[in-house]
Amino acid sequence: MRILMIILAVLIGLVAALLLGGWIATRAMTASVEQRFPPQGEFRTVEGVKLHMLVRGLGRPVVLLHGANGAVQDWVASGLVDRLAQSYRVIVVDRPGHGYSERPPGVATPDVQARLVRGVLRQLGIEKPILVAFSWAGSLVLAYALEWPDEIAGVVSLAGAAYPWPTPVNAIYRWPNTPIIGPLFVHTVAMPLGNALIDGFAASAFSPSAVPQSYGTSGLPLALRPKSYAANAQDIETLKPFLLQQSERYPTLKPPIRILHGDSDSVVGLEIHSRALAAASPQVRLEVVPGAGHLLHYVAQDRVIATVDELAKAAR
Repeated sequence: MRILMIILAVLIGLVAALLLGGWIATRAMTASVEQRFPPQGEFRTVEGVKLHMLVRGLGRPVVLLHGANGAVQDWVASGLVDRLAQSYRVIVVDRPGHGYSERPPGVATPDVQARLVRGVLRQLGIEKPILVAFSWAGSLVLAYALEWPDEIAGVVSLAGAAYPWPTPVNAIYRWPNTPIIGPLFVHTVAMPLGNALIDGFAASAFSPSAVPQSYGTSGLPLALRPKSYAANAQDIETLKPFLLQQSERYPTLKPPIRILHGDSDSVVGLEIHSRALAAASPQVRLEVVPGAGHLLHYVAQDRVIATVDELAKAAR
């Protein structure tokens, strides 16, 4: 019995040492990442929540909203911000809990995030914007279009999430939302582990295209910080039940919705999300991009800009 107690004490000590080491490493990595990718824009407070955004250019407003694991820097690194800013007033927003935006209390479902984004735009005096959403944010702009259809000129969804998918949510997004285990995982394991896997994630998301060199400045490591990781996990775990309810309203969509989706996307299913949405409403038009993976704002920029131009011309 004494030997077993000694072994148990040693094991507990080892686990505690590993967790302490992970906590120290996470704090150091967080400081390093924030030094490499500092805030790029300005801050506005909506409903007591401080949100970070970047504003460039003049003209009709175009709002860019990032996907899971994203931030303002992702749009900037793609080069799309600079290209759009030649003709438009571009507003790039860190979604609540991501980048340098605060997270509101409670569960920040897409409709909650849409309301906060709308509050930012109203503070900036933005009228009739074109909303451009990537991946997870597709759910957000659809919520926006359903709630405030007369306030926007249209939506461009880049491989946007629209419907619940059949496979279970990955455990790495469920664990952070569980008591005790969740905070331990987020503050000790998630960032070192994620940092080791980050290159593989990028390669999979871009496939069949190569990862562009500029993606190194996308700020992806910001998503591994404890607060951002927890926010992202909540976003993904709560998305399926939200979309199950929201999707019932798609036949009532009023603004023009334009979807671009790569036929080789392995992250967000073309059939489940985009083809189904295009079939649900006459306001939706889908363009399938041949040979493209998930990150269309890098690999299909000409098509993205042409689609924004189309909506801007129709809104005049």
